[in-house]
Amino acid sequence: MNKNSFLFILVSLALSACSMSAANTNVVVNTNPPATENTEPDTGNIMSAAGESQNARAEALIADLYKQHDAKKSPFFQTKNRALVDKYFTKSTADLIWKDATSSQGEVGALDGDPLYAAQDMEIKNFAIGKADVKGDNATVPVTFTNYGQKVTVTFKLKLVAGWKIDDIIWPEGTSMVKVIKDNYANADKQAAPAGVFGGKFQVGDTNCTVRPSKLAYEVHWAKGSGVEMFFFKDGYTFESSPDKGGPNRFEFDDESYSTGVFYRADGKEFPVKRVK
Repeated sequence: MNKNSFLFILVSLALSACSMSAANTNVVVNTNPPATENTEPDTGNIMSAAGESQNARAEALIADLYKQHDAKKSPFFQTKNRALVDKYFTKSTADLIWKDATSSQGEVGALDGDPLYAAQDMEIKNFAIGKADVKGDNATVPVTFTNYGQKVTVTFKLKLVAGWKIDDIIWPEGTSMVKVIKDNYANADKQAAPAGVFGGKFQVGDTNCTVRPSKLAYEVHWAKGSGVEMFFFKDGYTFESSPDKGGPNRFEFDDESYSTGVFYRADGKEFPVKRVK
């Protein structure tokens, strides 16, 4: 055997030995993820991202409502644009707001103050819209401000109905706007009290007023005027105001039906009174 043949045999044997060694070698692969790696989808972050989006949308609705309200484009106290009410409120609440606006016929309705500021007179400062608290299809958004130096919180209750809509407004001390309208003047028929009750609408001279029993007194809302004048039962069929200054105004009815009578103004003038049906 020559030298070259011998070297070829040696090289072939060496390569064959390497191949057999590699075939018999066990390669260990770590199929377990590192301790810091999470192979499950991070549903918490997904939910958080969705929740934050809904929070922002709920807060944006309230911000837009106040913006339009302050710009004299409010859904309240108007009877020309029902769609404007529906833009912000659930159908049931929008129905109440619209009914109250259309039933009051230019007079003071169930909402006798600004529903967004829970007041009749305002000097608003430190206005802020708080963070929305979203729980499923419901949310609350607090709005805080000071009015004449007094801290006030108005809370909006929202429902997810093709987007967020306001279902109620909760004023200080827990008063519900929806309950106020429902209990008092949501239905126009409730403004016309039956005979035998000092309440409802009355024609007084060339103006008119709406009378609403309120505990031991009677609220009189004049068509030509603002605010509320309180009257109290005096005797017989007579009801008299109790002003801080000057003499009282007085209703004197002909009988227990409270359908006709005379209104005696504090300045001495007299006006015929009759119930308006």
